[in-house]
Amino acid sequence: MAYFKKSALGGASFMALASIGAALPGAAIAQAPAETATEAAADFGEIFVTARRREESIQTVPIAITALSADDLADRNISNLNDLTNATPGVAITQITGGGMQMIYIRGLAPANTTNDLNTEANVGVFIDDIYQTSRNTLDMISVLDVGQIEIAKGPQSALFGRSTFAGAMSISTRAPSRDFEGNIQATVGQDKDYRVRGSISAPLTDTLSLRVGGGYLTYDGFGTNSADTDDNLGGTEKYAVTAALEFAPTPDFTARLSGFLTSSKSELSAYSVLPLSAFNCGAVNAATGLRTQYCGEIKSTKISSITADQPETKAESRQISLNMNWRRDGISVTSVTGFTEAENRSYNDYDGTANGAPFGVCTIGAGCFPAGPYTRLTNVNLLSSGRERVRTFSQEIRFQSDNSSPFQWIFGGSYFNSRIPLAALGIGVDSSGLAANERLVQVNPVGTPAATGFGAYDFTANPFLSSDFMGTQVYSSYTRASSKTMSIFGSLGYSFGSFRVNAEGRYNIDRKLAQVLSVSNPLSAPGINVPIDGTQVPAAGAFPVTGPQFFRTFESFAPRFTVDYQVTPDIFLYATAAKGVRAGGFNTANPVSPTGILADETAYEEETNWTYEAGVKTHLFDRRLLLNISAFHVDWTNAQVSAFTLNPTAVNPTRIVRNAGNIKSNGIEVQSELKLHDYFSVGGSMIYTDPKFQAGAYDASIVAQCVIGTGATATAAPGCPPVILVTTPSGTRAVTSIEGKRPTRSVKLQWNLHATADVPLTDSWNITGRVDVSHSGLTYGNLINTASFGERTLTSLRFALENDRYSLAVWGNNIFNVLYTSNSIAQPRAGYPFAFSIPEIYLGESRRIGVTASAKF
Repeated sequence: MAYFKKSALGGASFMALASIGAALPGAAIAQAPAETATEAAADFGEIFVTARRREESIQTVPIAITALSADDLADRNISNLNDLTNATPGVAITQITGGGMQMIYIRGLAPANTTNDLNTEANVGVFIDDIYQTSRNTLDMISVLDVGQIEIAKGPQSALFGRSTFAGAMSISTRAPSRDFEGNIQATVGQDKDYRVRGSISAPLTDTLSLRVGGGYLTYDGFGTNSADTDDNLGGTEKYAVTAALEFAPTPDFTARLSGFLTSSKSELSAYSVLPLSAFNCGAVNAATGLRTQYCGEIKSTKISSITADQPETKAESRQISLNMNWRRDGISVTSVTGFTEAENRSYNDYDGTANGAPFGVCTIGAGCFPAGPYTRLTNVNLLSSGRERVRTFSQEIRFQSDNSSPFQWIFGGSYFNSRIPLAALGIGVDSSGLAANERLVQVNPVGTPAATGFGAYDFTANPFLSSDFMGTQVYSSYTRASSKTMSIFGSLGYSFGSFRVNAEGRYNIDRKLAQVLSVSNPLSAPGINVPIDGTQVPAAGAFPVTGPQFFRTFESFAPRFTVDYQVTPDIFLYATAAKGVRAGGFNTANPVSPTGILADETAYEEETNWTYEAGVKTHLFDRRLLLNISAFHVDWTNAQVSAFTLNPTAVNPTRIVRNAGNIKSNGIEVQSELKLHDYFSVGGSMIYTDPKFQAGAYDASIVAQCVIGTGATATAAPGCPPVILVTTPSGTRAVTSIEGKRPTRSVKLQWNLHATADVPLTDSWNITGRVDVSHSGLTYGNLINTASFGERTLTSLRFALENDRYSLAVWGNNIFNVLYTSNSIAQPRAGYPFAFSIPEIYLGESRRIGVTASAKF
């Protein structure tokens, strides 16, 4: 297999180990004209990227980036975001509930903020054809989208990309039309009914107009076993995508490309299990159950799940259309990028976490059961949590920049982004089909064997007004509409003093956020009032009994970046950068400020920032047969936004909020290499070590009931919990749990990858190729106090193929040793259990997959 690969976009794409470097600068500095640079690349095997809005060699640009072409994705057996995670050190992508709420983390800068509030910015922004994707539930479409290239830029990208690039950016480019007739088709057959087909065709319509159309479809039965239905695997999916692009180039100086795509997916529930309360071994003792309230140790997955059979599938759809125009004249380029996106999502999860359901008492006196009442019998009830999402966005960027021929380089531009979220709903449905009209469900002690009759506390999760149609239309406990408008101006200046270059850039950003709650989850709401939300239809005005206040706030920020680099020799490049990342603040609106809701000072949370300092070297050694890149970085992270629960001691709902927990510092090192042993063989590897830790004063106040014994200055830590500190909050002085020295959730300290490739001629036109990858990811933590760890694994994948320039027949396998591992864990309240218990959902990592792929180019 070749050491470097040409990009499908006309640039070049490097295998995932091709480069390391500093945070992405926003403006290019002096270099050879593009034609000369490209010709040189053909001689020396260089890689070109356009991350700085210019075609530049990846080995002479201060940028930390992984670039994968469509061929690279095929060579590495990467067909989804999970595969991308396992194949790319320094990048972690997690998801829950059938692919919903996808979160991307880079370099261990993993926030504890896992909110599904789309008005809360992501840590890593995802862009498709330069358009930001607000929805986090419609991203995993790389297996059916007509992908030309994926670039993952590490470090703050706020100065160039702007929105939601606090720790990095993922940019996905679909293939562009070509001036010549060409096409490709690929088909896969694998185990567990893994069937895929994808292809595209491009042709010139006239001398100035070219068209490309593409599409993909897959169906997969899944890999997880469900004890409730052993004939239907968990984690199955069906997806399709259609893409199209029309390019108009009437002169060499003007190009306009109109492109778009439509995607759709249906996904079954993921394979997961719930940690039993009997495993809880640390923390305070819960008086109602006599059990510890925390778990300390490694969280391990089970091969078999127990999930309610025939639950609805999570459905996601997205649409995008964009217009990219570029005009060049007299050494100046003008670029306009316009985009519209739409996305809808309907997600489901088994709220009680078991096919058997949760035990409840049945109260027979109707309204008299409210807020608590006697029960005369017990029943097991299945509960289903679900969400609805509807997103509409418009974006416009205009950029003016110099060409590459002068030592003085500059960029100046502005952008506008408008994200409207008219529907964001969360709710819980109960299978109340066995209840009479006068019957209500009341909570009983689920630990052990509840009494056959008695007096049960009212449980809002079991109130039939939430939904009596378990498998169909849902009524939602919270309905929020929100919007975010972002306006920014950005620019950069760079100058080349021979082999020494300097660059400075910055972006001034204004974020205006609005949010309002129209329906409230509250046990004091009268049953029978709320109405269903059908699909992703926005409810009619006045449909809900409670209209919350309208929250509005403007956040202003400036994000600079400074870069210096020095070309020591043609094959040795040094660089250093300092970059600032900014993520705007926002609101917690899921529950109103009230005695039973959140506190007034929890409504808003502030912006968080980080400064990343990096220095490194990129080299080609031993007659350019060895690529070796090394970099070190330090991050100062201020006001980290984390996901927590309300501090209100009288809250009756387990309301999750976002708040600022404190500061984080991180030190890290990356090493990436590729050694060409022979014309036919090469080996390589990469490693990233990061050590982010919360600093003094950082705390988690949402686990006081679980980890703090007593109050005030005499409070002590419960067994297994971190020390207690006193903090002053707007609602008073509190004894809370310190997280000083703890790692952010889902950050991984050590990741590495080793690979070997072969490309051996069989005849004049046919080659036998092969690639073996071994990747390792260390433990991560599922909570802020670092008591519950998961996720360590070493996975092996391989691919062997018979191929030439046009045809390929490949046999491949992922996780060929069928390693059992946990891909994600998130602590959630469970139906019927006291609020003191936040019980981990444990998501099973994908098991072995083996298949055959045939492809052709024409």
